[in-house]
Amino acid sequence: MEMEKTMGKTMKSRIFVREVNAANVTLVIQYLLGMYVNLYVKFPTSGPEAAWKFAWSSLPVAAHIILGTLILLGSISMLVRAIIRKNRHWIMVASIGVAGLLLCGFGGESFITTQHEVGSYLMSLGFLAALLALNWGFYTQ
Repeated sequence: MEMEKTMGKTMKSRIFVREVNAANVTLVIQYLLGMYVNLYVKFPTSGPEAAWKFAWSSLPVAAHIILGTLILLGSISMLVRAIIRKNRHWIMVASIGVAGLLLCGFGGESFITTQHEVGSYLMSLGFLAALLALNWGFYTQ
């Protein structure tokens, strides 16, 4: 009976392994896209409206925005599933991940509209928070 309980708990915790692996891959791709945009894409300086119009017409920037949105939605999905399963460990991990990714979104919006480096810095901090939380969650489950 005790062994069944332990196996059941392990199965519940390991349910997120696939998601962590997918998140790692997509976060690395997102990071590389962001570095490309940061180094090689020049935004117009004629105001926020022109910057957003440019962002959606630039393939690397639009891909970065879309992938970031999908990563955020995936992390929210992970959090909801952890809540449904009442898995405290993954609730905490996914909550930190969602918070980090929301910081990324805030930083990205700020960067596009103002072109201030602090927006890029916030994205990097949020990225690290999400990446470290997910991997910490994976290795401590």
